[in-house]
Amino acid sequence: MTGYADKIAFLESHGVAELAHSEANLLAHLRGVHDLLREWGSRPALCDAGLFHSVYGTEIFPTGAVPHELRPAVRDLIGAEAETVAYLFGTVTRSALFDAAFDGPPFLLEERSGGCVGVTSGQYVDLAALTVANWLEQRPRFPESSRFSRAREFDAMRRYLPDGPRHALEQAYGLAPLASAQPTA
Repeated sequence: MTGYADKIAFLESHGVAELAHSEANLLAHLRGVHDLLREWGSRPALCDAGLFHSVYGTEIFPTGAVPHELRPAVRDLIGAEAETVAYLFGTVTRSALFDAAFDGPPFLLEERSGGCVGVTSGQYVDLAALTVANWLEQRPRFPESSRFSRAREFDAMRRYLPDGPRHALEQAYGLAPLASAQPTA
């Protein structure tokens, strides 16, 4: 794995600074998600997954900057664990991530391609934290009327979140803190 500047250089070489994203550009969004995860005390692999979370495209942001054929290069840059979480984030549907919060383990998530992929409890915890960081980073740029989108789903997801993202979500949505929340890993 390499340093932060090398990771940013890789992203820039693939044009992420030129791609519009939520009234900013994709690079600004990726950095913002990374920074939120770091601020919340997430481990480096999850922060790196945040920095690369939508480079392959997602259901909501289908414009991928990095072709799937370059997954090995991304893996070399950020590590296998971070690359897998970033890839999964782009592969699975948002509704599958939210539905899993209600259904609980075992976590079988629908892919954008129509198939399904099983993820470990730890991977689901990472995907839930990444989902929260992704939304909270761009939320201030959205109209007031949509800033409380998916409140019911995020409320259900809280039981899987580590303290940092859970507290940030509770504050953003005005949710009463959970009595005892421990992520299922």
